[in-house]
Amino acid sequence: MNEDKSKGKLTIYLIVFLILGVLLVALVLFVIGKNGSNDNNEKTAEVTRTTNAEEFTENWDVNSVTKQPETEPPHESPLKMVVSETETEITDIGETLDKNSRKTYKMDLTKFADTGDMIDSFTFYYHSADQVSSLGEVKGGFGISVDNKCEAKTDNIWYQTPEDFSVRADSFGTVTWEIPEEIKDYVTVPKGSLLFGYWWSNVDKIVLDKVVCHKRTVKLIPCDGEKSTAIGKVLKPSEPDNTVAVEIPSVLESYQVPSSVTFKFEGTAPVSELKGRIGVDSGDFRGGICESVGLIVNSEKNETEVTWVLPDVVRINADMSGSFRFTLERCSLPEVTVKEICVEYALAG
Repeated sequence: MNEDKSKGKLTIYLIVFLILGVLLVALVLFVIGKNGSNDNNEKTAEVTRTTNAEEFTENWDVNSVTKQPETEPPHESPLKMVVSETETEITDIGETLDKNSRKTYKMDLTKFADTGDMIDSFTFYYHSADQVSSLGEVKGGFGISVDNKCEAKTDNIWYQTPEDFSVRADSFGTVTWEIPEEIKDYVTVPKGSLLFGYWWSNVDKIVLDKVVCHKRTVKLIPCDGEKSTAIGKVLKPSEPDNTVAVEIPSVLESYQVPSSVTFKFEGTAPVSELKGRIGVDSGDFRGGICESVGLIVNSEKNETEVTWVLPDVVRINADMSGSFRFTLERCSLPEVTVKEICVEYALAG
């Protein structure tokens, strides 16, 4: 009997112990589950922070490209039409032509004109070889280099007058060739030539003395403005009093590039003829100075001027720390005053 009671108590204790064990396990699982929930909450918070960062990144626009600062396009100077009418010449030629053998003589066109010049005429001066005999009727012809596009050409890059000239002369004579309109636009100055031909006269030999070219410079030049400087120097057609130099910085700023140069003169009487050369310092280019051909102007007044439209290759190589120059070669007056220099310029790009 007592033994049955002891077994009953033991069973009760075992059941209570199992219940307590279950409760303890449940409690442990609850605690672990709560901690897991806290961990999940923390992870959710981290995700939330990440989401905020993504929103911030979207507002920042990481794909945007940094824009380069805008630059102004290169300056383009307005163009101005310039027309300068002058004469040029080759003197002291002294070439003897013989109607029976050496009948022609060629000259380099660059000695008369620059690229782009419009040549209107050439005048040839000659005399009998003995300077005494009358020439009588002189016959001959002319030729000049032209572009192959010229429909009036008589040969490859060449135009020869189809008819002979015929003029009368004593021991000295002249003849002028008016360039035909149909070839004026096609005359090729660079590497081109001018030909004078002697076919006939009363004597076998004549001497070609000089050739004068009447030309016009017709060109569009870049021009942003014009500046002038007074000079007031007296020149004489002989050294050392035949040259005037004007420092470029006294006329132009460093960013102003010369396009044309004009020297203005005044005499005590009409300047019926004046010949000279305009030059500009050019640093290492062409030996340090570029010059025009000898320019001749005529006037019925006491004032005259000489203009040189600078070829592009000269303009871009001008030494802006150098000088402009004018050299007087010949004048109808014993002296002439250089009044001023006028320079048309373009702004450097």
